Amino acid sequence: MRTNDANLNKSLKKFKAISLSELNAKASFLKRIDRKYLLTYNQFLEILSDLKNDFKVLEIWKRKVFTYDNVYMDTEDYLFYKQHQNKLKSRTKVRTRYYVDSNLAFFEFKQKVNGVTSKFRYEFPSEEHGFMTKWKKRFFDWVWQSIYNGKIKTPSISPAIKTNYKRITMVSLNWDERLTIDFNVKALDLRKSKADIVDLKNLIIIESKSLKKESMISKLMAEKAIPEASWCSKYSLWVIYSGLAEKYDTFAETMDKIKEIRMETVKNIKRETKLKNLAKKEVSVVQKENILVK
Repeated sequence: MRTNDANLNKSLKKFKAISLSELNAKASFLKRIDRKYLLTYNQFLEILSDLKNDFKVLEIWKRKVFTYDNVYMDTEDYLFYKQHQNKLKSRTKVRTRYYVDSNLAFFEFKQKVNGVTSKFRYEFPSEEHGFMTKWKKRFFDWVWQSIYNGKIKTPSISPAIKTNYKRITMVSLNWDERLTIDFNVKALDLRKSKADIVDLKNLIIIESKSLKKESMISKLMAEKAIPEASWCSKYSLWVIYSGLAEKYDTFAETMDKIKEIRMETVKNIKRETKLKNLAKKEVSVVQKENILVK
């Protein structure tokens, strides 16, 4: 999906807008329940029409679609990935996030315990995006020790995976749920020279951040028969698709769904190519007939 897609822009115009200051003041949700859903582009457009009466869309400088650039940190042996793969009740995710359109950057530490995510972050100069500094190391150490009560030594971490994608952010009218919608997702292994970029075309990832066990998006997805992706850590998926994971059975179901979505893209491309070839043949036939008539 492209950010200049006419259908997408037309759909987003139907939403009321919300400013960044309003969003941060009323719906930051640094402690919340997360849910993820995997959709095709066509499913997403259908869902959009159902959301317009219950959600507002974030708008900054007349933009509703924004570019995000993340660099995920991990240990040399991918401890944080293994926590997800082994289904530990306490799981860690660390990254630097760069908001490309606004030139803002944050160091973020996310800890999920028994299904509830807590997020700790601080802002740093954008030119420091993508690598660890002494201040990031100190912040990471402080959060880690506060979570584990000083009982586990703080591990050494470094850049592992870089991701880039487009995002739309929404918030419910009653301020109890926030949605992020990611697309045009690409990932790169930072620890391998000349690594290939992983491009997950046609994949739309909707993530709900809510204070409730049941939310508007979970009800809507149930009505549409779209299941929740129970094991869908985006960082973990990028590790797998970059060929870095020894085991990934925990994410097998999610990977099957992504494969299905990607195959739909291949089928659509083949269909479009076939139609273009037929159109070329028809034009060629008409040209020949015109020549014969002359």
